[in-house]
Amino acid sequence: MDAEHYIRETLGLPCQITSWDGTASLPLFLTNGRAFSKLTIDNMSMLIASGEAHPFSITRVTADASRLEQRTDLPIVFQFPRLSAYQRKALIQNHVPFIVPGTQLYIPSLGMVFTQRISSRPLENAQDIEVRPFSPATQLVWLYLLYSNESKVQSDIARALQFTEAQVSVAVTLLEQLAFVHRTKQGRSNSVELLTSRQTSRLDLLKSSWHLLKSPIFSKYTVTNRNRQMIADELIPAGEFALSRRTQLATPKLRIYAVERHWLKQHNKELCIIDPALEKVPDNAYILELWRYDPRLLAQYTQEDYLADPISTALTLGEIADERLEDAIQESIRNTFSGATI
Repeated sequence: MDAEHYIRETLGLPCQITSWDGTASLPLFLTNGRAFSKLTIDNMSMLIASGEAHPFSITRVTADASRLEQRTDLPIVFQFPRLSAYQRKALIQNHVPFIVPGTQLYIPSLGMVFTQRISSRPLENAQDIEVRPFSPATQLVWLYLLYSNESKVQSDIARALQFTEAQVSVAVTLLEQLAFVHRTKQGRSNSVELLTSRQTSRLDLLKSSWHLLKSPIFSKYTVTNRNRQMIADELIPAGEFALSRRTQLATPKLRIYAVERHWLKQHNKELCIIDPALEKVPDNAYILELWRYDPRLLAQYTQEDYLADPISTALTLGEIADERLEDAIQESIRNTFSGATI
């Protein structure tokens, strides 16, 4: 598959590769063994450098990328016929854009183009992965890896999240294509680790993926228990209630709990759903959030009990314009990742 066809099929964006006539203006040590062409994606121009006269060296490739960008005033994308896992990881960690036609595409500068097109065009291409929000399963795997902050075997991820290995493999493949994780073969198992470095922290990865994450809430209700029994163990403190347990935020008037969305079908006879617009809300009422994934799988233990994880909690509160909530969210994220604000 040629580069132009691969880019167009993968990104679903207008793409054209044309000849570039500036080779003569470059010094021989930058052009030796290389062919150059101009890549235009959605009105953004880049220079593709394909071919290498020397064995792969990340130090030399990084230096050449900087020199070429300075001399051509164009972002550089290196094209390789193939890459080893080590070479691919080295390029990504050094933020060097590259393409292996038919296999992998890493061009971080295109993130803005993807984001701008989320609301302006339908997502019809099955491979149009960069702009499609994560599925609940992929989001769950991604957050699990962010919190774990260590290499994980795929089968262990599947066991921890109650998935099949095939489900985890699909999620990890997407995360690897987005340059968030690196997967290596260890015997018969696949090991997955975050693509962090001295320049890229877990918080940086979270920031880069934020536009792909979405609130886990499927629906929510104000409820009371019919027989006034204790809150079920399956219910995890969530939302503003969980945030108040992590920070100095005041406890909300109504407690908020999260549960996997199918839980309500099994326990609806035990609950009485209230419409706050039509009836008075009793003192023992609470808000029940039905999540697209089981909040217990990411719940984190505090001094007293388990709480919904801070990233999912932040996502559920993302559309509420309240400065005190925003400050509390930032505090919980800082405490989790010991970094700057999101």
